[in-house]
Amino acid sequence: MKLTAKTYYALVASVDLTKNYGKGPLRAASIAEKHNIPTRFLELILNELKSAGVIDSKRGAEGGFYLTDSPETITVYDLVRAIEGEITIVDCAKVSGQGECMFQEYMGGLQSTIINYFKNTTLKQLADSAKEELGVLNYVI
Repeated sequence: MKLTAKTYYALVASVDLTKNYGKGPLRAASIAEKHNIPTRFLELILNELKSAGVIDSKRGAEGGFYLTDSPETITVYDLVRAIEGEITIVDCAKVSGQGECMFQEYMGGLQSTIINYFKNTTLKQLADSAKEELGVLNYVI
C-alpha cells in the first residue's frame, strides 16, 4: 500500500487546520503557498475532505477552510479514507480471480494493523509529531 501525494497533501493541510483550530478558517491559497502545493490541486483535495464531513468552509473575506470537529476526535483514518476510499493491501479477488488469495489471512492481518494504527492516531497527535517547516539550507562555498 502506498499513500498518494493527494493523501499526503490532505494530511499536511489538515495539520495546518489543526494548528489553527479555534482561530478561524484558513484559505487554501495560504496553505498551498506555505507548503508549495499547487493551489487548484489543494482546493480539490480540501473539497473532498469537505464532502466527507471532515472539514467545512466559510465564504467571504474572512473565509476559508476549518475542521468540523476537535483535532482530538478526527483520526488519520478519517482523512485517509476520505481521499483513498477503502484501505486495501491486496484485493484478493483481482489478484487470484477467485475471491481468495494464498496470503489472505496474512494480508488481512497487515491491513487490520494499518487501519487500527490510522484509527488510533488523532489529527492532534499527528500535528504534535509533525516537524516544523523543513527549510533547506543553501551554503555556497
